[in-house]
Amino acid sequence: MKKRERPSYAFLMEMMWVCAFFLICACIFVLAFAKAEQMSRKAETLNKATLAASNAIEEIYAAFDDAVSEAGFDAVAGGENGFAAEAERIGTAFSTDTYTLKVTFDAADGLLSVVVEATDTRDGEVLCTLNGARAAAERRPL
Repeated sequence: MKKRERPSYAFLMEMMWVCAFFLICACIFVLAFAKAEQMSRKAETLNKATLAASNAIEEIYAAFDDAVSEAGFDAVAGGENGFAAEAERIGTAFSTDTYTLKVTFDAADGLLSVVVEATDTRDGEVLCTLNGARAAAERRPL
């Protein structure tokens, strides 16, 4: 009587290990690409928010020069001519659905100090804070 040989499952086990290894590698690569996409979006938001904050400061400087030339520095520093509302409007105009700009300023001793803080609207994280200062331009009679 001939003895029947049992089939070997070594090849099947090896192929299962290889498939499991490739599955784990594929999961790691998918996670890495997802993280890279997230970092790219965050960097793009930071870049846009920084540019908008810089533009907002420049607009506030222009509004400040106009307010000082019309009413004088003391009126601007005392809040009598509506410069605060204009600064707030400028900050709101540069805000988008991904970031919000918060503008604070202080006018004292002939100097306007502006702080613009950009905040991510999704998670509330502060993206950047830009500080600026500008001296009041003196108007000289012609």
